[in-house]
Amino acid sequence: MMRHAVLVLLLAALGACTSMLQSRQPPPVTYVLRPATVATAATSSETTLESVQVLDVVAYPGLDTDAILLTDVANRKLDVFAASRWPERLPRVLETHIQDALRARGVPVVHDAAAPFPARHTVRVTVRRFDAEYRSPGAVPTCRVALDVVVAERDSRRVLAVFAVEQAVQAEANRMGPVVAAFEKATAAALGALADGVAAAAPATR
Repeated sequence: MMRHAVLVLLLAALGACTSMLQSRQPPPVTYVLRPATVATAATSSETTLESVQVLDVVAYPGLDTDAILLTDVANRKLDVFAASRWPERLPRVLETHIQDALRARGVPVVHDAAAPFPARHTVRVTVRRFDAEYRSPGAVPTCRVALDVVVAERDSRRVLAVFAVEQAVQAEANRMGPVVAAFEKATAAALGALADGVAAAAPATR
């Protein structure tokens, strides 16, 4: 009986210790990426495509995550901001914004990768960089976005264009709010250039 009581007390104490250890970990904060979509001034013949399907976005190793990433340049280290995350994996977050950017550029029909409908053109995007770059510890970071893009005709599989877009925006302060705002600005600029490149590579044929 005594042995049983001691065992119960030990288990209770262990559970309390575990609970205390877990409580010291701050819950992750989810940050929403909402880049402003800026439509470029162009004629309708330059901005209208018949239809485009945005294929599943792929990412370089280490970038296919919902963590918000930072690069320690001095130590050549890829790291994460503690207790901070995007709502989904980065490729999934960007897929929606890429589609929105193409619609804002004037593409009348934009499908995602899962759509069963045929599209005249396909767009493949690879995320090469999406990180806050720190040149020295505690410095104000520069948020860098780099995307590689391939535009092709679906039926012929002919590649129409291969290009890259890169943008960098320095955060206003070394805090998560300003860092996320810098990511939004860099992403908006990159997606605007992406949409322009797709439109130039594959004008609609009537």
